[in-house]
Amino acid sequence: MAAAVRRKKSDTAAPKLGTQVAELLKRRILSGAYAPGDKLPPELALAEDLAVNRFTVREAMNQLEQLRLIERRPGAGTEVLDYSEHASVDVIEYLVLTPEGVVNTGVLANLLEFARILSADIAELAAERRGDDDLRRLDLIVAEMRSEKNLSRLLWLDFEFNWALAGAAKNVVPRLLMNSVRGLLRKYTPYLETLFVSPGSITEGYEHVVDAVRARDSERARSLLLWIWTSRNHRFVESLDKRSRPPGPP
Repeated sequence: MAAAVRRKKSDTAAPKLGTQVAELLKRRILSGAYAPGDKLPPELALAEDLAVNRFTVREAMNQLEQLRLIERRPGAGTEVLDYSEHASVDVIEYLVLTPEGVVNTGVLANLLEFARILSADIAELAAERRGDDDLRRLDLIVAEMRSEKNLSRLLWLDFEFNWALAGAAKNVVPRLLMNSVRGLLRKYTPYLETLFVSPGSITEGYEHVVDAVRARDSERARSLLLWIWTSRNHRFVESLDKRSRPPGPP
């Protein structure tokens, strides 16, 4: 641990040592290496194990406590909390990818399912509350999507469309939730590209969504977003089936 940190000191973008320790412990907690109810080793023992000083471990503990992954009790030690009951969406990034670098397809499927439910409600509200500026923004994004062929850029435009739709809904909470997803998109773009058959599979239906929002047809806007995200979920499931299917005869 200490050797790895020394190699990173020349990199101004490298995270602080306390953050690196927090990342390591975070991975251990979310992977189940430390289960809910377990007691973490004392700070001094962790410092010796990770070859850092005690103040660095304390800084890491502060970060874990803010994420509601642990609870420190005077005289009783530090207990691991059940992240599903206490943590926020900020931990999703660490659940999507295992410590071994393998994508957790179950968590990703949960994300797609949640996106389907949330996006439909957002579209309904957007149709009821949108303003002219919202429509102009949505029109511009769809126009750019039509001419864009690069999958990575299309994924970001897809995010921007849903971001703009959330703005048209005049509710700040969906945007705050999407802030957490933004980091996931940046980190896992290459994998997410495999969820789409072609650039057209991303843009399909969005023109009709904007038309429904423009007409203030909330029911149609909702049903269109449900269709779009349901189709994506089906493609994701199909891609999983193909990957898990044994190879056919030569």
